[in-house]
Amino acid sequence: MSEENENINKSNRLTIILVVVMFVSPLVLSWYVFNYTDYLEMRGMSNKGDLIEPVRPLGDLALIDPSNSERKDTLFGEWNLVYVTGTCDKTCMDNVYLMRQIHASMDKHSLRVQKVLLLTNQATSELKDKLVEFKGQQIINADLINVNEMLKNFRLNDAKDPLKTNRIYIVDPLGNLMMSYEPNVNPRDIYKDLKKLLRGSRIG
Repeated sequence: MSEENENINKSNRLTIILVVVMFVSPLVLSWYVFNYTDYLEMRGMSNKGDLIEPVRPLGDLALIDPSNSERKDTLFGEWNLVYVTGTCDKTCMDNVYLMRQIHASMDKHSLRVQKVLLLTNQATSELKDKLVEFKGQQIINADLINVNEMLKNFRLNDAKDPLKTNRIYIVDPLGNLMMSYEPNVNPRDIYKDLKKLLRGSRIG
């Protein structure tokens, strides 16, 4: 076989491969979206909260459980209800209570959900007694992050200081900030959104 014919055959094979790839790629992508993401569910989802688009990756942040020093969890792997504040005052404790009620209402799905605080001006050790009735309440380890940079992720379109908005947020099992709720939200609204996310998600 001449070198010219060999080159033609190689070119033909490459063309065939490219055609196959172009034909198969959309099928593979559709299969992946359908089986491994919640994109289709989210498109048809009637949200009670504010959807954050695009999502904001927070990273795999380390969590501290004031009532259990042996516990070493992170944001990754579970759905997270997050409240952001400087120190845990009465308003903070009201939201801690609200998150506990939502978590309890998830019933069998409660193991897929974490309750998390981001505190910027208070040591975790100060909350041990305060959270004694809120088993499983976790706190982001602020010693391992740049707090000011992290707060930028929680600054929404209104550009208000996230320490003063008293919002509750949902962070997905990949550490993406994806939804937020106004202060004094009806906890049932968060419950409904979270239930839909859990039902539609194949992660967390």
